Amino acid sequence: MNSVREEIVKSPQDKRQYQWLRLANHMQVLLISDPEMAAGQADENASDSEEEEDHSGSEDIGSETDEEGESGDDAMETDEEDAEEDAKKPAKHAPKHKPVKKAAAAMAVGVGSFSDPDHVQGLSHYLEHMLFMGSEKYPDENEYDSFLTNHGGASNAFTEMELTNYHFDVKPDDLYGALDRCAQFFIAPLCKADALDREVNAVDNEFTGVIQMDDCRVSQLRCHTAKEGHVFRKFSWGNRKSLCDLPKAAGVDVRDELVKYYQQQYSAERMALVVLGGQPLEELEGWVQELFAAVPSGKGARPSYASAGLPFQGGRMYILPAVKEQHEVCATFQFPCLAAAYRSKADEYLSHMIGHEGKGSLLSALKARGWALSVCAGINEGGHDRNSAVYVFDVIITLTEAGLNAGPGAGLATIGLLYEYINMLRRVGLQKWAFDEMAAISAMKFRFEEEQDACDYVTRLAADLHTYAPEHIVNGSFLYDKWDPELVQSLLDRLTPSEMRIDLQTSAFEQLKATWAGKAGSTQSVEPWFDLPYMQLDVPKELLEEWSAGTASSPDLVLPPRNQYIPSDFSLRCDDNPADGAEASTSGRETHAGAAGEAAGSMNGHSKAAPAEIAGHKRPRNGSDGTAAAVGGAPSRQKAPDPTDGRGNGSVQSAAACVTPPPRLLRDEPGLRLWHKMDCTFRMPKAAACFVLSSPLMYASPAAAALSHLLVKLLEDALCEVAYLADIAGLEYDVWLEGLPGIGIKVDGFSHKLPLLVTYIFERLVSLQVDGPTFERVKELLVRMYRNSNMRPEKHAGFMRLYGLKRVLWHADAVLPEVEALTLEQLQGFLPTVLGQLHIETLVHGNLTAAEARQLAQGVLGLLSQAQLPVAERPTDRVVALEPRSSYLIRVPAKNPEEENSVAEVYLQADSDDLALRALLDLVEQVCHEPFYDSLRTKQQLGYSVHCGVRLTHGILGFCFLVVSGVHGPAHLDARIEDFLASFPTALAALSDEEFERHRAALIAAKMQKDRSLMDETDRHWEQIASRRYNFAVREEEVEHLRGLTLRQVHDCFAKYLAPKGKARRKLAVHLMGKAHRAELAAKAAPGVKVLDSVEAVDALKQGLPLSPLLQGAVPSPLS
Repeated sequence: MNSVREEIVKSPQDKRQYQWLRLANHMQVLLISDPEMAAGQADENASDSEEEEDHSGSEDIGSETDEEGESGDDAMETDEEDAEEDAKKPAKHAPKHKPVKKAAAAMAVGVGSFSDPDHVQGLSHYLEHMLFMGSEKYPDENEYDSFLTNHGGASNAFTEMELTNYHFDVKPDDLYGALDRCAQFFIAPLCKADALDREVNAVDNEFTGVIQMDDCRVSQLRCHTAKEGHVFRKFSWGNRKSLCDLPKAAGVDVRDELVKYYQQQYSAERMALVVLGGQPLEELEGWVQELFAAVPSGKGARPSYASAGLPFQGGRMYILPAVKEQHEVCATFQFPCLAAAYRSKADEYLSHMIGHEGKGSLLSALKARGWALSVCAGINEGGHDRNSAVYVFDVIITLTEAGLNAGPGAGLATIGLLYEYINMLRRVGLQKWAFDEMAAISAMKFRFEEEQDACDYVTRLAADLHTYAPEHIVNGSFLYDKWDPELVQSLLDRLTPSEMRIDLQTSAFEQLKATWAGKAGSTQSVEPWFDLPYMQLDVPKELLEEWSAGTASSPDLVLPPRNQYIPSDFSLRCDDNPADGAEASTSGRETHAGAAGEAAGSMNGHSKAAPAEIAGHKRPRNGSDGTAAAVGGAPSRQKAPDPTDGRGNGSVQSAAACVTPPPRLLRDEPGLRLWHKMDCTFRMPKAAACFVLSSPLMYASPAAAALSHLLVKLLEDALCEVAYLADIAGLEYDVWLEGLPGIGIKVDGFSHKLPLLVTYIFERLVSLQVDGPTFERVKELLVRMYRNSNMRPEKHAGFMRLYGLKRVLWHADAVLPEVEALTLEQLQGFLPTVLGQLHIETLVHGNLTAAEARQLAQGVLGLLSQAQLPVAERPTDRVVALEPRSSYLIRVPAKNPEEENSVAEVYLQADSDDLALRALLDLVEQVCHEPFYDSLRTKQQLGYSVHCGVRLTHGILGFCFLVVSGVHGPAHLDARIEDFLASFPTALAALSDEEFERHRAALIAAKMQKDRSLMDETDRHWEQIASRRYNFAVREEEVEHLRGLTLRQVHDCFAKYLAPKGKARRKLAVHLMGKAHRAELAAKAAPGVKVLDSVEAVDALKQGLPLSPLLQGAVPSPLS
């Protein structure tokens, strides 16, 4: 057995211990021991012992399983929904306990869809599903998931082309039990025939869910049009046809194929395991040796496809229809596998240059011509784009209508400008200073890297074990220590027209098909799995020759400037200004809060997140707002931040009980409320400044909403060239329309240059000058955003639920015509008016003193000299109070007429927020989440996406049940939800005291989750401030309520609010019909159900219902 411990390079901030080893069966293992986790376990166990008299003393403490959301899908509905969704997130702290962390583990098996047999395509993905369905040691199908749920954890998995990743997190004390169950995946899975039949439905439902996703469609077209016989020509998703119907017709026994695949491919020497726990390395090593030594081996190294050749024919163009209204042209180049050259990052040099957004960039030149909205360049992290056969370098340009039609049309004029930029790079030569700058920034980010989510961390490291040397497992993705000009030049030489493939995904497909029919090499075909029509043709020869000629580039195309936002001051304010930290500690005694307010304003809920990956099928895309998706224009290595998990409060608090001291109020006056907290916990040279700019004019009407949203997008456009430099240097910003509360702005990252960027943002806001072409280009972007909103069925259903509840929420169909009619003159009149009636609430948190926070706020207020709106005049969100024993049904068709999926979302409104009720509903969710999923998803196979959870909507608590199905209609799904609710009291009654204690302990542990980073804590505080609740000890207080709850109280709560015959039940259901179930729009509803078949009907209902109470927290007096 080989072992390496001290040689593994890690960040100076990282206090964890690492050990790499290879087991006797040749499995790679990385062990990580976290001393903070160990300390948290010790304190937790001691506290459990102290409380044994009052409770059972169960040691099984875990966390609730969060419902997953989809990031970056549709700007309209996520802007409105994210703030309200925070109710389902776990809180973080509890008195009498130190905050604790989660343990986690991941297994990356070095085989994937490239290894699928041609006669059973999708088999790797199918096997990934089947391994969850029981083993010889643990034969129950839901044993693994049930164990994790009951012990504060969760699990997931995904399949890529050469990798299948299984991962979980769990309460630290239960890591051994989770590892034991996970290990059986790779020792003796059952793959039972009856489970096989049911789980093929899950795979098919998963596939149905992505048929109308543009990303997935173009990805599959690339596979389908790869060279004949190439390994890239795989249907990696799998569906019922590929996994059942076709094999059966050919006489193939799929279970035999599945078992044979498992036995031939799942071998220990192809596996990489990462385990993160609080136990000492020696103990973790003993567990791994005991539990994973029995994993079979002997099949040799993981398959390599380096000899397969490059998959795509150069000089070809493919045109395909887009589901959303968009035009996106992608120039694809093929590199050999670069995994061994990870220390030089040669491809990222090209990504940095081509995808740059600063002055003189390709993007700036395209914008100046009115041709493009965004540029994204680089190699995505997914298995389609990084594998042993090929590294796929994409340059993706989101086109305007003008860009689509310019020059020869079909977006080809923008490709010509791309080649002008590439030719400029060739003429000026390679720039070592640019590589050195990238290396310095990456080293700085690694030096001050903040802790990630445990499950995300082990998932990434397990994959990296297949790429990096043991000593570089942790820092390999940050490493730029070998400048290799020869390799960079060889890649630059591959960016030639003759080797390039072009994909144009466009909502103008029919027009372009007619225009380009009959051109050289043109054919029209249909991709069979997605039933996707497309046109294939040769890129015109004269264009290839023109692009290859290397003629002079346009004068506005130049190298990126040197970055002035790279920080150089990393000193810690808490060392030099201890008084600020002391004041923060004592200020808690002066902070009080009243009743909870609306759950609106989670800053992090609006971060620009990359689209969620499904089963590993992903590619680089643009953000929904048209901005490039990552630093350097390349797809980001880092996962977008999780939505904030702050919740809210419903009672007076004693903030002195906070585990960490709360922010203190420095100023409170007309026009400004300033909160500040200097960090003394994470000790990082980082900070965050959060702002909400409130005005009654911003969201007063659909026309006002259109103007405010356009203002936000124009500000983003004006900031792009400078803010991009800051972003590269680790200083990010975000700006968005919050809805009724106003405009949100957040700046976070390294603190040295943060005040400079904040000042620049507000200077540009107050002096915004927009010319006609820019106005039209950004307006086109906004029009598309509204036209594309609510395209995902589950998002559409969630939006309609909120539309039925919120007093003021403008429907996209009402705002869109206002956007389309906007003029530059209207904007010029609106801007000074709205900026003259503002109230700014802000939080400055991190490595900045109180004096610096005051100076920053004063600078902002000085720029907005007329912003004197009294705090009492800020607009407030309210929701309607549904009538007791009422049942309302909103019925809508899916926005996309080709959408296969239908949705039933059942919302049950409870009562005004208070901590006792919230604790009860949280505990109901903890107890019913896994049984609901197991019944409707695993056993009944109603759909791939099945969720339930608490909702806190502007001070009103409720509970949601959601099922998305490509097979069943909403009425059937609703009925199955009601069946579950009718039967669940029996399950509650059968719950033993021990099981109840385990669930309660799991929920308490979830609310004790430690902030992983400064930004986690910022988001937690900001959620309280932006929602005007101001209770910074809400988690502690809710935990105290949880400790006193009984099983009888939980049963009574369920019976009152959720059970079909509950006395206080108030139901609002949303039925969204896919194309196979449109007839349900006219179906007769059950007796007593009020049907709302139009937006106007929903509006009329809201007009006739009373509003819920306005709940806001009390504000302390500001400190002098």
